[in-house]
Amino acid sequence: MNVRKFAGVAAALVLAAWICGTAAAEEMTIDDIGSVPAGKTVTISGTTNIAPGNHLTVTATPVGFGPANKSAPAGAAGASGTVVVEEGDTTANTWSFAADTTGLQPGEYTVTVEWVEGDAAASTAFTVTEAAVATPAETATTSVTTAPTTVPATSPTPTTAGPLVPMTATLAAGVAGWLARRR
Repeated sequence: MNVRKFAGVAAALVLAAWICGTAAAEEMTIDDIGSVPAGKTVTISGTTNIAPGNHLTVTATPVGFGPANKSAPAGAAGASGTVVVEEGDTTANTWSFAADTTGLQPGEYTVTVEWVEGDAAASTAFTVTEAAVATPAETATTSVTTAPTTVPATSPTPTTAGPLVPMTATLAAGVAGWLARRR
C-alpha cells in the first residue's frame, strides 16, 4: 500500500471516529417547577445521560436581571450552586438542587443547568409568588405542583455512540475503498 492510499484510509477512519464521537450528544432536562411562594425551598431537578459523578452548575436568576437599581430595595438576586449527577434508572441519570426562595422578590426566574466538564445545558423558568399570609382565624396553605418532563424511552449515553456506529463504519469502509481504487 503506498503512502497516498494509506493517508486516504487514515483520513476516512479519523472522520468516522469524529462522527462516532459526536453522535452520543449529552442531554439534560429540567422538571417543570411552576410557581413557588417566597420563603419556601423549591427542589429543582431533572434527568441527564451524563455519567454519574459529573458536576452540574445550577443557576436561578430573575428574568431581566441587569444592573442594580440603587433606589430599589435590596434583595437576593437568585440562587446558584453545584450538584453531582446521581445514578438513575436504565433510561437516565438524575440530579437535584434545593433552592431557598427566602429573600427572592416575586417574579419570574430563569433556571440554567450546565455541565461543568462539557457543553450540555438546559434551562426553564419558574415564578416566585408573594408569601402566603396566615390570619389568626385560618391558616393558609400553599403547595408546589411539579409535572415531570417526559424522558425518551431510550437515551444515548456518553459512553456509547448508538446505532450510528455500524453506519459510520460502513461509510468509512466505502470511502476507504473508493480512495484506494482512485489511486
